[in-house]
Amino acid sequence: MNDYIAITPARDEERMLPGLIASMIAQTVKPKRWIIINDGSADRTAEIIEAAAHRAPWIEPRHLASDQPRAAGGESVVAQFLSGGKWLDCDAVLRLDADLSFDPRFAELLIAEFQRNPKLGIASATLLEPDGGGWREVVAPSFHTRGAVKMYSLRCLEALGAIRPELGWDTLDEVGAMMRGFETRNFRHIRAYHHRPQGAAGGLWKSRRAAGEAAYNVGYSPIFLAARAVKLLFGWPPGIAAAALLAGYVGAYLRRKPRPATPEMVAFVRRHQMRRLTLRESLWR
Repeated sequence: MNDYIAITPARDEERMLPGLIASMIAQTVKPKRWIIINDGSADRTAEIIEAAAHRAPWIEPRHLASDQPRAAGGESVVAQFLSGGKWLDCDAVLRLDADLSFDPRFAELLIAEFQRNPKLGIASATLLEPDGGGWREVVAPSFHTRGAVKMYSLRCLEALGAIRPELGWDTLDEVGAMMRGFETRNFRHIRAYHHRPQGAAGGLWKSRRAAGEAAYNVGYSPIFLAARAVKLLFGWPPGIAAAALLAGYVGAYLRRKPRPATPEMVAFVRRHQMRRLTLRESLWR
């Protein structure tokens, strides 16, 4: 399993994208193709992508109009390029945010995990985000593969059919994979530097409210979500993150927003969340 394609959406990323391009060009195992989607940028993003493609012929620029309709959650542009079996000429697909950088063996180490474990369907690195003058590890449950960086095996992606564009897509794909017998996991020895902290672009309230709506979309148990909100009460500033999370979840419920998760997925998620809360064996940890 050495052939992979990579895909990155980029919108007004002239400051961050050059770091990712440098990281990818330095990889010991380079992608067969790297699709970089200029998502209607108003800055120099398009120029940077084109210049990179001249340096590395495996980089494929794609340019979208700025007035193109987009679904909430940011994955609608990625879904356009990963639909209809467009990944079938590779063994894996690596999805990357534009504001990342990492070491030259990054892809090599991810691929090694798939070779080590045939049941692995989705793998991710551990994210490090700026914290004062240094870097802080973003702690996540072992099953959770962050949306900023995910590698899918071909078998898993075929089973899923496509990446969903809705808020919560990066949990919906994990649930779908686990229900089909695949494992999902992040690895602490594989690290990626996330130069823009999660939610920084829209602010704390907006990002946590979106997380609450995403939890609704996935089918989170209200009890599990309440427990998560209680944990957030101890963050700074006090109460804001918890209130925003609950506002997103309850708001979607009161609007009777249709869930992208099937009833079977909701039952699966809630079963494993309750098992985790009661300290029993669960995939949700």
